[in-house]
Amino acid sequence: MLSASIFKKVDQWLEDNNEQHRGHLGFSVIGDDDEHKLWMNFHWCLPNSFEGRMLRLFDLGNRIEDQVVENIRDSKVMAIASHDKDGNQFRASTLGGHFSGSCDGLLRAVLPPPDEEEVILLEIKSANDKRWNELEKLGDYELWSETYRWQIHGYMGVFGLTKCMVVVVNKNNSKIYSQIIEYNPDIWQKAQERAERIIGSDSPIDKGRKSEKDWRLKGESKTYFDIYFRKRFPESVNCRNCAFSKPLTSTNGATWICTRSDKVLDIETQRSACKNHLWNPKLTNTAVHIPEESDDTKIAYEAGVMKFYNAIPEARVAGNYYSSSEMRELSKGNFDPGLMKVGEDIKNEFPGAEVENMDERKIPF
Repeated sequence: MLSASIFKKVDQWLEDNNEQHRGHLGFSVIGDDDEHKLWMNFHWCLPNSFEGRMLRLFDLGNRIEDQVVENIRDSKVMAIASHDKDGNQFRASTLGGHFSGSCDGLLRAVLPPPDEEEVILLEIKSANDKRWNELEKLGDYELWSETYRWQIHGYMGVFGLTKCMVVVVNKNNSKIYSQIIEYNPDIWQKAQERAERIIGSDSPIDKGRKSEKDWRLKGESKTYFDIYFRKRFPESVNCRNCAFSKPLTSTNGATWICTRSDKVLDIETQRSACKNHLWNPKLTNTAVHIPEESDDTKIAYEAGVMKFYNAIPEARVAGNYYSSSEMRELSKGNFDPGLMKVGEDIKNEFPGAEVENMDERKIPF
């Protein structure tokens, strides 16, 4: 149908213009106990592409949140502040800005006397009919979602608030569930500890990592699956997954630096990386890292009988020295020794030859 093909193009535009990775570890995800996934996402390793339908669904949720805020403000039943003087949502931030999130608003005149002047947090969610009915039956937002639970206690912890009003809108019929929740400092402490582990680690964290048979991974692509289990290097070559990048928690602004050049890396630089990118060797377990033969210009590996190097351009002196994009393609074949021997011979015979996109039907040189 013509109309269907038109909206396929709309969805494609949404997918093409979707920001692939966020620049910080969010309060909205810290409640996920899979610290391995959180670390991999913080270092921009896992593919983060959503189909157009899901992006439209996320946008609908944002619009519902805006509607709730407008309804509260226009009704004047409660006093609400949803943005600061610069027009931005109120932002909670810690660990140098690397652990942060934006809340939906702050409320006053909610509680009965004598606490009517107390400011409390506002958090708005939307849910489909099935999920909303589950919440109504439970009668407890904190039992309904552990991730949402950690999020609100994080905001309350940063802002120094003792209560939060949660509002959950049913997307199917606009019914509203609301509840006032008391601050739990123990949850905020656990959230900070988890964030510190993720931001402070230079290698993937095993805590909470799923097994290969976990049902929650069934909907993921083979690319996601293989990168998650470190069977291959990530698709995206960027500063976050380079061996020489590091987040600073001693300064504000979610700053990353290149430890090789000692330069600050802005967000756009991080996304594109430089020609001297070398993979964090902890991102693969299909090749063995050789630390004693590695330095600022190359990282040594071995797989079977083959020894090879991920090297910057000036250090690629032989056929077994590869760029990061070449290493990514070779990792798709699990660094097969036979394939790599052919490739090494070709690169030695024809200097400048490079590994192209891996295709299972042909040698990628």
